[in-house]
Amino acid sequence: MMMMAMMSQMAAKMGTMPGMGASSGGSVGSTAPHEKRKVDVEPLDDDIDPQVQELCDYFNIEDRWIKRLNETMRKRQDTKSEDIEKLYEVLERARSPTGLLTVKIGEMECGRFVGKIKPDKDVERLARKFKLDEPVASRLTELVYRRKQQGEPDRAAKDLFTIEQHLRYCKRTSAMATILAGKLLEGDVAELPDLTEAERVMEKYKLDEDARLKLREVIEKRSADHKEVLAQVIKHLDTATNGSSMLCKLARPLIDHEIIPDPPERSKGKGKGDKGKKGDDGEKGEDRGDRDRKGDRDRHDRDRRRDRSRDRDRDRRDRSRSRSRRRTDRED
Repeated sequence: MMMMAMMSQMAAKMGTMPGMGASSGGSVGSTAPHEKRKVDVEPLDDDIDPQVQELCDYFNIEDRWIKRLNETMRKRQDTKSEDIEKLYEVLERARSPTGLLTVKIGEMECGRFVGKIKPDKDVERLARKFKLDEPVASRLTELVYRRKQQGEPDRAAKDLFTIEQHLRYCKRTSAMATILAGKLLEGDVAELPDLTEAERVMEKYKLDEDARLKLREVIEKRSADHKEVLAQVIKHLDTATNGSSMLCKLARPLIDHEIIPDPPERSKGKGKGDKGKKGDDGEKGEDRGDRDRKGDRDRHDRDRRRDRSRDRDRDRRDRSRSRSRRRTDRED
């Protein structure tokens, strides 16, 4: 009994010495409880949200991006459901879901990502009218939502109005709507060019479908100076006999920002008193000698054709008389 008491005292003294508790490997010592608490807290920090895990498992996302998305979604708890639903929608169409997810995480971190939104009634009308795909309608809804979030509802209405104008004059409406909405969302252009004046030109010069498509493309590509470009187009259409053909001819150079010279002014008809009048440079306005020679040749040709016709008529009459005489002779 005395031996056991002595051993207990020695063990107690050793336990109070610094560093001895950790070397014994047991539960005795001041550092062991702290280490246990640390192990219990870390798994809570690394817990992956079940919705995030399910999304990433569905698209086979790498572990490091699962953790990154999980950290980002913790800061967006108010919109988590809408964000997850939107990620399903966009990643479903992606060639590389992981690559696109990294982009979307960046948008979330800088506040540019917009989750799934309730469809806008004006967007739904536009989608029905032009048979737009569901992802395209979602993109337009995102545009309207962002404008309203910025406190610019009037700008949202104007965007939809101009997009509708452009969709009237293109063959692939879904693709065009995606491009136009993307330009506005990414800030490539502040606003789309209005086509109201261009539509008046289409009606005035009775442009065919191909020419209308070309004119819309010209106005879109030259949005920065589209008013000046349209004024130049009008100058050429004023002097053209076929407006549609002229527009199709001008479209590519205008899109490529080539310099198009103004068309020559159409010569105006002269009055009776202007016959033989000279211009400011002392020469006749037109080469009358060439016109006179051409007129002489035309008259000569007409006279020759008329003479030939008369000769043929005379020959026919002579042959007819000869046949009549022969018949008369036979009867006698």
